[in-house]
Amino acid sequence: MSCVRPDRMDLYLEGELDAAERREIEDHLAACPSCRRVLEERRVIDLAVAGLPAIAVPPDFARTVLDRLPEEPRPAFGWLASVATAITLLLAGLLGYHLLTGESLAGVLVSVGRSVMGFFGLAVPLLAKVLELGKVFLRLARDFGAALLRGLQTVSSLFRPEILGLILALAFILLFLVVFGVRKIVSLGEKS
Repeated sequence: MSCVRPDRMDLYLEGELDAAERREIEDHLAACPSCRRVLEERRVIDLAVAGLPAIAVPPDFARTVLDRLPEEPRPAFGWLASVATAITLLLAGLLGYHLLTGESLAGVLVSVGRSVMGFFGLAVPLLAKVLELGKVFLRLARDFGAALLRGLQTVSSLFRPEILGLILALAFILLFLVVFGVRKIVSLGEKS
């Protein structure tokens, strides 16, 4: 066996090894004076550390240390560098397009402007419709929830709690069967 690694020696000293590993290390220690010397040094260090008084750390110690750290300086115009980089990259892309296609920069800018305006001309009305549908959906969900609560209150006043529990359990079982039945049907459809 090669010499005992320091982490294994620490586990040995702390009694964290099983009997077979412990026996293996003890056999090696019997034959290796170098490892025995290292083990004794580690024992002395462990005893010295164990003899130190306990240190009471104040509850707000971490916050106090973090508050004393200097803040990282932030550039005053950091956002300006980002904007300048974006503009530079855009101009480099336009110049590359001009060099590859031979189209004038004015023509490229007009084409880009038309494309952007065409996109916004389609996207803005679509976004407005999606938002309007979202409002309608939320209103329907709110009304459905209110009607469901009123219906549950009416049903709960008609039945005893035991019967209500049975009805809810059956409803959940039915919901479970429907969900997994639909999944099964969908997975069968995907296989064919």
